[in-house]
Amino acid sequence: MKRKIYAFLQARTDSTRLPGKVLKNILGKPMIIHELERVSRSKMIDDLILLTSIEKSDDTLSNIVSDSEFKIYRGSKNDVLDRFYNCGVSLKLNDRDVIVRLTGDCPLHDPALIDILVESFLEKKSDYMANCLNPIYPDGLDAEVFTFEALKNAHEHASKPSEREHVTPFIKNSGLFNIQQLEAPPVHPGWRLTVDEPADFLVINKIYEHFKCNTFTFQEMISFLESNPEILTINKSIPRNEGYAKSLQKDKNENNC
Repeated sequence: MKRKIYAFLQARTDSTRLPGKVLKNILGKPMIIHELERVSRSKMIDDLILLTSIEKSDDTLSNIVSDSEFKIYRGSKNDVLDRFYNCGVSLKLNDRDVIVRLTGDCPLHDPALIDILVESFLEKKSDYMANCLNPIYPDGLDAEVFTFEALKNAHEHASKPSEREHVTPFIKNSGLFNIQQLEAPPVHPGWRLTVDEPADFLVINKIYEHFKCNTFTFQEMISFLESNPEILTINKSIPRNEGYAKSLQKDKNENNC
């Protein structure tokens, strides 16, 4: 039986640092739609689903994505691992099927880079592979690939807040799985091209305004930013993975109770 490749792209609208960021307008359409359109051009992905919460605050997001003819699954707000697992159950995934985890704050995801990661994952016969265990691309191009079997195991055994909120920490850290980093030459891994703060959105908007579309390639974007380095100074002071660091603090607080 052929293994199916599913992209699960998680997003909500109640971000504390930049509320409603996934719906912010870029070139006349919501940022999340640009990201979905870019990811949908992957040659390896068989099915793309946006995973959001069942909260009323995400009704508008769900409607906009559905109206743009992308698939939606709605589940737990804070237990994102549960949201991922139950989406897989609803799609009747088998253990060997493959999930690509993406997040809705990365509107520059490149389908060619996703395909490279998936192809390597399948070739190496991993349980989990990522391009960000040791970052090789700018922040905002991070992607993870894992089997549904690994996700099911994590759903059953993960207990820490960080493990439930960020989906993959148990898979990466439990020692139960074949974990691999994508082997590829680094390309500006210190750059910040994700959206968590208002300054981040300014950077992304400048890139889109330059190209006037969402079909530009990773290589074209890199060339543009290398020629316009002042753009990258706008948000360079914001630390990478700030949200995950906050979740780890929740783990500590829970253990101290």
